[in-house]
Amino acid sequence: MVPAVATVSRLRRAMRNAGVRSVVPGALLTGLLSCAHAAGGREPPFLPALPEPAVRFLGRFDVTDAEHPRFAWSGSTIATHFAGKSLHVHLKDTGYDELQVVVDGVPTRVLATNPSRDDYEIVAASDGAVHEVLLVKRTEARMGELQFLGFDPPPSPGPSRPRASPHRLELIGDSITAGYGDESSGVTCPVASLSFENEYASYGAVASRSLGAEHVTIAWAGKTTEEMTKLFERTLPARADSHWDFTRWTPEVVVVNLGTNDFNRGDPGQATFLRTYSAFLLRVRAIYPDAKIVCALGPMLTDSYPPGVHALTHARAYITLAVESMRASGDANVSFLEFPTQGAAEGRGCDYHPSKKTHARMGEQLASALREKLQW
Repeated sequence: MVPAVATVSRLRRAMRNAGVRSVVPGALLTGLLSCAHAAGGREPPFLPALPEPAVRFLGRFDVTDAEHPRFAWSGSTIATHFAGKSLHVHLKDTGYDELQVVVDGVPTRVLATNPSRDDYEIVAASDGAVHEVLLVKRTEARMGELQFLGFDPPPSPGPSRPRASPHRLELIGDSITAGYGDESSGVTCPVASLSFENEYASYGAVASRSLGAEHVTIAWAGKTTEEMTKLFERTLPARADSHWDFTRWTPEVVVVNLGTNDFNRGDPGQATFLRTYSAFLLRVRAIYPDAKIVCALGPMLTDSYPPGVHALTHARAYITLAVESMRASGDANVSFLEFPTQGAAEGRGCDYHPSKKTHARMGEQLASALREKLQW
């Protein structure tokens, strides 16, 4: 017979993995299960229906303060439902970030945060009908760390929108995956260049919406594979003591798009690159033993720059070798995907990063590959 406390523990873990924070006290659940054990030694055929959370958090949120979680990674999302005339959110920021407001699946306004205020209007003059509202962090962790302080008015308990998707995708990368420069109209980055950064328009977000999947983005501009190895396991990446609990959210697919910055100073060499890149893949595999790992390349590397380095050819060869090594060791759930080099016809984001058009193409390429591979 399984002790009631153990059953509650399993239930709690399942709820965390689904992004649900229970409002039913553990003592009550334990009592209900204990009564069932005493009556017949079996777990009850049903549990009391738990209310859907009024607010869902998708991404890496530090829940040390469970009612006021902190977050920093690009794409971190707060979801709720709203049926009033206006809606405000209270946020505390250590820096200057931007969040995309999405109402009923349509991007509306952009919230620009700063440390001197904490009250931001999300929806004004609503029709009073029930709407789904998302707040999506467009900017990178280096821009600031945010704390969610609540909605005004507070949402009532009920079905949160959107409900959790059965499909989950995690993307690990650098500026490309973060969507750096994707909203710029040219290659020159102004001083406030991150105002042109929009993770919501990045290829990972595009692919996830196309697939109807949830996604989590773990990306930071300018980072090499070795640097992202250190940041990958953090909840709040600027804090070395902030460790993510990987049991809280498990992806079916992990896309690793790293290596571009490893070639910033020339060819790192096969041995050096493979040592770092392969070690990272093995760490991802240890954390996610059942996930499909997609090793992506592109679209910024070329064979013409830096001159004489042949960065694209070498990066392709090195990453392919890493994939083949994993597969040769018996891991069939690792594959290679190359995004074609961005073209001038699609425009360029600032600092020659992919434009929104390029991200849209990459997103559909990734979605198509995953549909074929996973039958989603």
